[in-house]
This record gives sequence, structure tokens and C-alpha cells, in this order.
Amino acid sequence: MAWNYFELAPGGSSAPTGGVAAVSRIPTSMELWHAGADGSVQGAFWYEGATWQRYELAPAGSASLTGGITAVSRIPTSMELWWMGPNGSVQGAFWYDGAAWQRYELAPAGSASPTGGIAAASRAPGTIEVWWVAADGSVQGAFWYDGAAWQRYELAPAGSASLTGGVAAVSRVPNSMELWWMGGNGSVQGASWYEGATWQRYELAPASSASPTGGITAVARIPTSMELWWMGPNGSVQGAFWYDGAAWQRYELAPAGSASPTGGVAVASRVGGTIEVWWIAPDGSVQGAFWYEGATWQRYELSPLAGASTAGGIAAVSRVPGSLEVWWKGGNRSVRDAYWYPGGYAVEHSNIVHIHDNVTFRAGVAVGGWFDLALTRLGDISFSGHFNDSGLDSYDMSLVVVLMTPNGLAYSVTHEGRTYGALEPGSADDNWVVNTHSDFVAANWDQQFVSSVWRWNAYAGSRLEGAVADMVAGLAKQLAEALGKAAVAAVVALI
Repeated sequence: MAWNYFELAPGGSSAPTGGVAAVSRIPTSMELWHAGADGSVQGAFWYEGATWQRYELAPAGSASLTGGITAVSRIPTSMELWWMGPNGSVQGAFWYDGAAWQRYELAPAGSASPTGGIAAASRAPGTIEVWWVAADGSVQGAFWYDGAAWQRYELAPAGSASLTGGVAAVSRVPNSMELWWMGGNGSVQGASWYEGATWQRYELAPASSASPTGGITAVARIPTSMELWWMGPNGSVQGAFWYDGAAWQRYELAPAGSASPTGGVAVASRVGGTIEVWWIAPDGSVQGAFWYEGATWQRYELSPLAGASTAGGIAAVSRVPGSLEVWWKGGNRSVRDAYWYPGGYAVEHSNIVHIHDNVTFRAGVAVGGWFDLALTRLGDISFSGHFNDSGLDSYDMSLVVVLMTPNGLAYSVTHEGRTYGALEPGSADDNWVVNTHSDFVAANWDQQFVSSVWRWNAYAGSRLEGAVADMVAGLAKQLAEALGKAAVAAVVALI
């Protein structure tokens, strides 16, 4: 099994703006929170072997519809949550195993920007830190030590932060914390703390580097490294990484126009040698990118069909090394969920057939990539993919996907392109996105497509006349045999 999709909270349940927060306190459980459409705080939890359960943590009018929300689990038997109140207060809630949720006010009315970000970290089991943007653009902080009361302080003075931007924090080692936020001038500001010393502030990226209304996220995948991502004002996705003993290095993960400047961004590191990042695109799709140690970043489309709120949050966790879970706000005020287990897959619900897989080739062919195909009950078809050539040689690329319906009809989707190696001028990347519509698919959805099976094949080499047609015929024959058909009834090209 790999990526699967479902709607966790139906349309009308959630504010289309504002954040989403999630934690996994133990490997067999996950928790999620978001602001409801009425300003309530809505929660959901999952335990292995059971279905998701939803509940209301705080009633209508408790939360800002446009503010941030953050959570931590400092020990396996406890969770903490904080959010912006509509009056600019900072509200909190905590849970201990065997007891009910308890709510409290961390900072009174007027303490926070109702449209600003909030972040939290627990560097050790007996301590919690929370930071938020105040109404005057200062960055405020609060800390708690086991057995003591909350203490508040000002980390950065008035005018330091955007009133509508995100805040991110990590603790890579128990005696250190790092915090980043958007400056009002579109800069990315940072602050670091080491035990026994005071907070030190710095500028990670200059003015106009970041969208002052966008999200920011961070992870420390190993104790000697930190990674950070944010939205550029031009809709790019910008990144920065740090290794112990070296300076920060910046890069562009996705070019201009790739991300909504008002949307969220989320990250998870399921093992020390890999990172996954997701964000909302301007068209309402959910985009992703993954990195494996020793390789370059690879991008893909997690949810190719428009539907995400371009001003809403996104959250992710990895509860075990072999799993990823991502949540985002839908434009219809829903909350949507995608979860992943290793391997290629096809998701077949009553309204969508969605196929996604990674593509590798035989030893000696330095090309890899992925493809994504989605067909809907309405007849919409989305086909996208990416190949990257990391070697010396160039390759003609061919990818074929064949779906077969129960009556033996085969439907093909094909792509042909080229990647250029280091010995030949040209792009190492072969990217494609095709969006089209088929009245035939819509008219025959229930009878044929919703119950289809599929196979794919890819080729990297010199272009051969008729090779794609042969690949289609070969896959169709395999599918017919698997279905017990004497022959392929017909082959129809969709793309």
C-alpha cells in the first residue's frame, strides 16, 4: 500500500483559513486539531485497529479563524495544544492519559496577532516552550518547567515579525532551541538558544525573500542538522539547511508559481536519511517533494485534483518509519487526509481512480522519477510525472500506463520525452503535466472505470519506432491474462 486519501471532516467543518496541528505521541496513535468554521477547536484521534474519532475541544468562538495552532507531545502519556483566540489571546489545553482535556489561557486578550503564527517545542520531557507573534509585531515567548508556572518573555521587539506570517521551531538537542519567523519586510528571521546563554537573533534571508502571509516549517532529522522551508513572495518554495560547524545554505526547492503565497507548508522526517515536504499550490493541488541522503530532491503531486484551500494550513507526521500522514484544509471547509506506506498503489474510490508510483531502471541507467494519474467520475483526467538524469548519458524516455476494465477493454495513457546527461547540452529533467476531460470516462464510470485494474512500464534508451505501441499491447495482454480474458477486447488511448 502507498498513498491513500479520504475526507476526515466533511465540508463546512473547518475554517478555510488558519492552521492545522498534529502529533503522534506513540507509534500506534495520531492526533489532529484545527479551527472549526464557527471558531470552535475541533480534534480527531486515531488508534491502530480503529477508525478516526472526531470531537470538539473548545466551543464556537474560542479560536481565531485566521490564526495559527500548534501542538507537542513531551511524553508519551501527554499532549499540549495552543491557538490564537479571536480577541488576540493565546489559549492552551493539555491532556494526560486517563484524564479529560483541561483548558487555560496562556496570554490574555491583545497579546497575539489573531492572524499570526504560533510554534512550540519540547527540548526535554520536563519542559515546553511556546512562541507567537504579538499584535505589535513583536515575538513573544513562554516556557514551562515541570512543577513551576508558565513564564512569559519578549524574544524580539515590536515590528520584528509579520502579523500574518508563520512561526517554526525545533530542538535538535536537549540543550538547544531554534526559532524562525517572517519579518514584516519579507525577510526570514531566526533566533537560537543554548543552555546557559541568552537568545541570539540573526537574519537567515533578507527582505523580500519570503511571503509575509505564508507558512514556514522546520525539522531536525539528526542532532547535527536543521532544515527550513518557506514560501517566496513569487510563489516559490525556498529552503535552507545547516550542519554543525558550517554556515546556513539556501536553495530553491520549487520555482515561482509553485506554491500559494498564503498557504501552509509541512515537513516530516520518517528516518534520519530522508525528508518529505508538502505545500499548497495556487490551483489548490497539494504538492510534495522528498529527499534521500545521497540523492537530489524529487518533486511530485500528492493530490492532483484542485480542492485544497489556498489560504489554509497543512500538517504532517510520521508515526513509524514506514508511514507518513498529511492533512490539509479543503476549499469546501473540509479536512482531508493522505497516508502513505511504501510501494506503488492505485486508490479506487467511488469517485476517483488514483495511481502513483516511483520509477527506477536497471543498473547503469542513472534515471529515476515518478508518475501520477488520476481519473474522476466527472471525466477529468490528470497525468503528471518527472524523470531526472543524474548521469553522463542522455535517454529517450517512454512511460505507459494501461487500465483494463472488467469487460476486457484497455485504456492507455502514455508519455514520451528526453533527459539529457552531462555529456550533452539540455535539461536533465523531463517534467510533464496533462489535464484533460473525457465524456466517455464520465459516461462509463460505474460500468467500467471504477473497477479497473492497471499496470505500467517505462523505458529509457534510444527511441525505437513503434516501441510505445508495443508497450501498450504488452501490458494489455498481461492484464487480459490476469483477468482470465481470452483476448483484449480493444485498446483506447486516453492520453
